[in-house]
Amino acid sequence: MRSNYGLKIQSQLLTMKHASFYLPLTLLLLTSACANIGSPGGGPKDVWPPKLIKTDPRENQTSFSQKKIQLHFDELVSLEGGAQNVIISPPQLVAPQIKAIGDKIVVEFNDSLRESTTYTVDFTDAIVDFNEKNKFGDYAFSFSTGKTIDSLRISGYLIDASNLNPVSGVLVGAHEDLSDSAFCTKPMTRISRTSKTGFFSIKGLPDKTFRVFALADKDRDYTFDHPVESIAFLEDVFHPWVEGCLKMDTVWKDSVTIDSICHRTVPCYKPDDVVLRFFTEDVGRQYLTKRERPSREQIKLIFNRPATSLPTLRLLNSPVQHWNIAENSLTKDTIRYWISDSSVIKLDTLVLELGYQKTDSAYRLIPQTDTLKLISRPIRPKIQTAKRKGKDEDAALVAPTRHLIVVIGISDVVDMNEQPVISVETPIVELHQEAWHLFRKVDTLWQKVACRIQADTLSVCTFRLSANWEYGTEYMLRLDSGQIKSIYDFTNDKQTINFRVRREDEYSSLNIAVTGIEGKGFVELLDGSDMVVRRQSLVNKKADFSYLRPGTYYLRAIADANGNGRWDPGNYTLKLQPEAVYYRPESIRLRANWAKEEVWDVNLVPLLKQKPKALQANKENNQRR
Repeated sequence: MRSNYGLKIQSQLLTMKHASFYLPLTLLLLTSACANIGSPGGGPKDVWPPKLIKTDPRENQTSFSQKKIQLHFDELVSLEGGAQNVIISPPQLVAPQIKAIGDKIVVEFNDSLRESTTYTVDFTDAIVDFNEKNKFGDYAFSFSTGKTIDSLRISGYLIDASNLNPVSGVLVGAHEDLSDSAFCTKPMTRISRTSKTGFFSIKGLPDKTFRVFALADKDRDYTFDHPVESIAFLEDVFHPWVEGCLKMDTVWKDSVTIDSICHRTVPCYKPDDVVLRFFTEDVGRQYLTKRERPSREQIKLIFNRPATSLPTLRLLNSPVQHWNIAENSLTKDTIRYWISDSSVIKLDTLVLELGYQKTDSAYRLIPQTDTLKLISRPIRPKIQTAKRKGKDEDAALVAPTRHLIVVIGISDVVDMNEQPVISVETPIVELHQEAWHLFRKVDTLWQKVACRIQADTLSVCTFRLSANWEYGTEYMLRLDSGQIKSIYDFTNDKQTINFRVRREDEYSSLNIAVTGIEGKGFVELLDGSDMVVRRQSLVNKKADFSYLRPGTYYLRAIADANGNGRWDPGNYTLKLQPEAVYYRPESIRLRANWAKEEVWDVNLVPLLKQKPKALQANKENNQRR
C-alpha cells in the first residue's frame, strides 16, 4: 500500500513538472491567436459616410399616427452636437426625445401631433458615423398625419449684418401669417436651423405665401417677444415652387478614365437664394452695474451700456455745491468723478443722490433716483522705523517730492498725420502753453517751431500735441517743470523727448471712388484681422487715405443712412433694415512711395461673395483659439 501510494505521488509530481514547462508556451500561442482575431493596425482610414438602410415608418409616409421614428444605418452612428441640432417642424412645445442607439437614430414625440399636417425632422448635417465622424449629409425626414405631404422649400443664407460673416446655429422660419404682428405673437409655421456656413433650408412647406425670419430664440417660444433677441427679417414675401433642373452625372471606367457623361432632370426647390442679415436691435437695458470709490479723490460709476446723457450727482451729507469734475469714457459707459473740494475728500462716507435714465420692463427709458453710500478708509499717516544710536525709534516717513505724472505718448517715429496724446493722472487747473517747447533739427542746430496743446473733447485728463510736421525731420519736445498744476496742487517734473517724422517715400496713398451708395456713407480701411485701421467719410462719393504705411489692406463700406458716422442695426417695429455693409472682394497691396487710385462698385459682386476669404479664414482661426 505504501509503495503504491509513493508511486502515485511521484507520477503526479512529474505531471506538474511537465505542465509547468508547457504552460508558458500554451499561453503564448493563445495570446498570438487572440491577437490575430482583431483588425490589423495601420489600415486605411474610414472616409465613407454612414448609409441609410431603412426607416420606420417609410419616408414621406402619409396618415402617420405613431409617436416613434427609427432610422437604421449600416454602421454605428451618433448625433454631432446632440439633439439640440435637430429641428422638428412645425415647432414642438414639448421637446421630443432624440438619441442615437447603436446603428439607429430614434425620435420619440412627447407632444401631440396636429391633424392633416406635414412634419419634418431636420437633422441638417448632425448625423455622423461613430468613429470617424463622417457626415451623413444634409438630411430631413418627413411624414404627414394627413393624406398628402407638403414638400416645397425656401433656402438661403444668414449673415451677420455688420461684417457679412455666416451665422450658424440660429433658427430660421417661415410664417404663413403675413401680418407684421405675427412674428411677435405667433410661433413660426415651419422652422430650420442654419449650418456652419449660414445655410438654411425650410422644408415641408405647402403651396402658400410666406414671410421669412431668423430668430435667436432665448425662451423657445418661436416668437420675437424680447427686444434683446437677435433677428433678421425681409419685407418681401415668398411663394415657393419646384422646377426641373438638368444635372450631369459622370460614369467612370476606372479611377482616372471617364466612360460617359449623362444628363438627368432633378427637382430644384425655389427660392434658394434668400439672404437674411442678422442683427440685434439697439434697445438693450440701461442700468447701473457698479459704483465705487477707488480712492478718496474719486468716484466711479459703471453702466452696462453707453448713456445718452450724463447722470446727476448730489451730495447729501455736505452743503458743498461744486465739489467734483466729471469725466466720461470713450465708450460713454463709465463715468469718473474727481472730487475737487478738500472738505469732501476728508469725508470717510459720502451719501449721494444719483439721478439717471434706467430701462423699465417695457424697455422704455425712465428717470431713476438712487441713494448711494460710498465708504473710504480713514487717512492714516505713514511711519517708518529708523535706527538711531543703536535704538529703534518711530519717525515720520519723509516722502520724496511728489510730482504730477504727465505721460507724453510720442514714439521714436511719428506719422505725418499724428497728434500725439498727452495724459495727466488727474484733472488740472493750469496748463501754460509757453511751458511746451518744440524744436526741429536743421543741420546740427535746433530751431524752435510753433506747437499747440489742445484739450480732448471727452477726457479732462487728455490733451493732444499738434504741429506742422515736416517729412524726415528730427524733433525735440521739452516740457518745463512746475508749469502744469493739478486740482490737488501737484505740479509736473521736466521732460525732454526726441523723435523723428517719417520720410515721404515711406508712405503710400489710396484714393477710392465708390459707386452704389446713395447718400451719406464712409469707407473703412481694414487689416488682415478685419480690424479698422482708418476711416474716411465719403465726400463726392470719394474716400481719400493719405500717409498709409506699405502693406496689404482690405476695404469695407457702410451706407450711413442717418449720417451719425457709425454702423447702426435695424429695428423691427420701425421696419428699419440694418445699414448696408459691403466688402471689396480683392485686397489692395500698397507699396512705399506709391499713390494708388481705385474704382469700387459695391453692388458688382453679390453680397454673399464679397467678403475676402482671408478675412473669413482669420475669423475661423480666432474662434478656434
